[in-house]
Amino acid sequence: MNINKLKFLLLIVVLLASLNEIKAQIVFQTHMDIGENNVSEGVFLKNTYRGSYQHEKLNVAAGIQFDLISNNPNVLTGFDVLGSREFTIRDFPFDLKGFYMLNRFSDILHETNWGVRIETTKFEHFLFELGMNNKTYAINSKARAEYDIDKSDSKLRENLIFIYSISAYLKPHNHNWNIGLSCTNIDYYMMNHSTNPVFNLQMKYKLKSNLTLFAETWYKQAGMLNINSQYFGYFVRGGIKWKISN
Repeated sequence: MNINKLKFLLLIVVLLASLNEIKAQIVFQTHMDIGENNVSEGVFLKNTYRGSYQHEKLNVAAGIQFDLISNNPNVLTGFDVLGSREFTIRDFPFDLKGFYMLNRFSDILHETNWGVRIETTKFEHFLFELGMNNKTYAINSKARAEYDIDKSDSKLRENLIFIYSISAYLKPHNHNWNIGLSCTNIDYYMMNHSTNPVFNLQMKYKLKSNLTLFAETWYKQAGMLNINSQYFGYFVRGGIKWKISN
């Protein structure tokens, strides 16, 4: 890990520590993704760090992603920030979330996404999340200069993309262990079109009241409900989540 990454992680730790005097909950999470797909040119390995701060009904979270093994020359490949608030309308609880995400999947192009979504855990064995997303693909300044591309022609925008996550669980949400299956087109650094879902098998085990281990298997097709439906790739995720309560 180079000195710049270390400074960034230390800054996160200092910021979280400075919030420790406030009556709130801080959560730290890290995980690794390993897999392959049709464009990865072999196995890839990614490492993600996330931190969140919750005070009463408000929550703010941010994360960064590093490519450890990849055909992508970028090392810092992902950044996201999310803010949410809990609401209850006629005994129906839900979280309203606003998000921004940057995915540097290439040394020529990068992708940004921003939008809103609503999540509810009203039902003990199900989780539903629906929203809209705005996506922009942009050619970076180095590539524009190399290929003589005008800045006005360097972006492609796709607005009002429907995003969703539908999950079913064997146990209630707060159980010490659980197994679930999801169909979704969103992840921390992935926002697909609605016809490009990913299927996700999830497992978690709570070692302590504040420490949870989790593992996930993700399978993605290149398309669905069209003639281009075919296998695209998979990855396996494993990590820990640590809750710090004041």
